[in-house]
Amino acid sequence: GKTGKQVWRFNVVPGPGEKGHETWEGDSWMYGGGAPWLTGSYDPELNLIYWGTGNASSDFCGGKPKGDNLYTASIVALKPSTGEVAWHFQVVPHDVWDYDAAYECILVDLPVNGRPRKLLIHPSKSGYAFVLDRATGEFVAGWKYIDTLTWSSGLDSKGVPQERREPVPDLATLICPNWFGGRSFNQASFNPKTGLLYNIGVEWCGEFLAKDQEMVPGKSWTGGSIKIVPPPSGKTTSHIDAFEPISGKRIWRYESKYPLLAALVSTGGDLVFAGDPEGNFFALNARTGQRLWTFPTGSGHRGGPISYAVRGKQYVATPSGWGSFAAFSITALFPETKDFQAGSTLFAFALPDGDGR
Repeated sequence: GKTGKQVWRFNVVPGPGEKGHETWEGDSWMYGGGAPWLTGSYDPELNLIYWGTGNASSDFCGGKPKGDNLYTASIVALKPSTGEVAWHFQVVPHDVWDYDAAYECILVDLPVNGRPRKLLIHPSKSGYAFVLDRATGEFVAGWKYIDTLTWSSGLDSKGVPQERREPVPDLATLICPNWFGGRSFNQASFNPKTGLLYNIGVEWCGEFLAKDQEMVPGKSWTGGSIKIVPPPSGKTTSHIDAFEPISGKRIWRYESKYPLLAALVSTGGDLVFAGDPEGNFFALNARTGQRLWTFPTGSGHRGGPISYAVRGKQYVATPSGWGSFAAFSITALFPETKDFQAGSTLFAFALPDGDGR
């Protein structure tokens, strides 16, 4: 636009008179949360914007607000000219685990039962990956990408989580994954050449404790607390997996010693790039998961790499720097990670041409 004048606004938590307001009890909508804090996607053919939204507040206490709490923990498709909701799909109705759905909406065109479909793939913090028809919002498929998932027994035919295990007031309850999720902002990558989705999973749990907490403006309001703990197996692990995106069939797995917090990028040259907490930036064979190359950057990775070209030469760049969030999330489980060097550095690498140069 030429003026910067606001044309429309979409309220993740609808106020009185707006559709979806009825899913909030009393005045709970006034403190509803739902921040859409990561980037959306756009389909120019359908002329729709897709955005994931954050969790409802308070995080752990389900006593209030009751209801599904639209449009929190949802994927919403918006008409870009008006901000009107074309469709929505709620990943976690009435979220009491902090399993927000603010993460990437990957747009792919793939056959389903022999028929081409315009799809949206959303790997959720909850440990499930959701596949939706991006024209209608219809649930197409859903599957687990982590092994240790106990908050739900599975998804029904409409993608609704079943047999939920919720935090209990004043009683520590072991639930997997914890509020950092099976993964968080470390985005997945779909490669149309291999037809595979590359995604990170972390096997860890939490002792959730719900508590009826008064909301005080300017102060934390989580409705309880959580202690990060290993899974029942006793060992917190992390992995990169290659999946067939419709069936969820795993093609290969690459194991990591520590929780992987950086995003992935895949390339047309059959490579998947990733970084780990120990400071290693590495490339995997996109078809087999074999580790092909590694470079020590000197600090842990929690940002995402990119691939780009200059004058026909392909490069890959990655930030390197651990930071306070990473330390907060895993130091309790791995005390040695406090010694991982913090830093703020950008590395760029040239990829070889087809002739090996």
